[in-house]
Amino acid sequence: MRINRRTAIQQLAIISAGVALLPSCLQDHSKASILLRHMKVDAGQEHLLEELTVTLIPSGPTPGAREVSAHLFTLRMLDDCSPRKDQDKFLRGLDQLDKASRSASGKSFIKASPAERAALLSSIESKKVTDQDLDFCYFTTKRMTILAYSSSQYYLTKIQVYELVPGRWHGCVPVKAQLNAAS
Repeated sequence: MRINRRTAIQQLAIISAGVALLPSCLQDHSKASILLRHMKVDAGQEHLLEELTVTLIPSGPTPGAREVSAHLFTLRMLDDCSPRKDQDKFLRGLDQLDKASRSASGKSFIKASPAERAALLSSIESKKVTDQDLDFCYFTTKRMTILAYSSSQYYLTKIQVYELVPGRWHGCVPVKAQLNAAS
C-alpha cells in the first residue's frame, strides 16, 4: 500500500480536526450556565435555585424572578461576596430543600406544584421545618432575590423610576420661597 504525501497530509488534517473537536463532544453538560470562581454548582442545583426564586417572585403581568435572572444574581453574589464556609452551607441548604420537599410532598421541589412549594416555604418561614443549612439557604435566597428584582432594569425603569443623584434642576424657583421652606 503506497501513500503519497498529499494523502498523508489530508489524513493528518482530518485526524487533527477530530482531536480538536473531541473535547467539545465529551464535555460535561451538567455544568451550570454561569462561570463561578469559587463555588462548584451543577445544572441541577442551578435549576433548583431558579425554581426557588420563581416561587418567591412569580411571573404575572409583570416580569418575575426568572426574567430578571435572580438565581444567577444570587449565585454571583455568593461567589463574589461570601466566605467559603457560607458557600458550602448554602449548597448544603439547597440539598436540604430538595429533601424537605420530598419528605413533605413526595416530589422534588422542581416537580412540586406551586401550592406544595408555597406550603413548604411557609413551613420554613414559620420554623416548622428546621435545619440550620436550609434556613440559611432559604433566607439568603429570599434576600438576594428581592435585591436582584429591586435593582433590575425593569423595576428601576417601570416601577420605581430612578433618577440620578443631582436630580432635576428647577431654575425658576424664587430664593425667598426656598429660604422660608428651609426654616
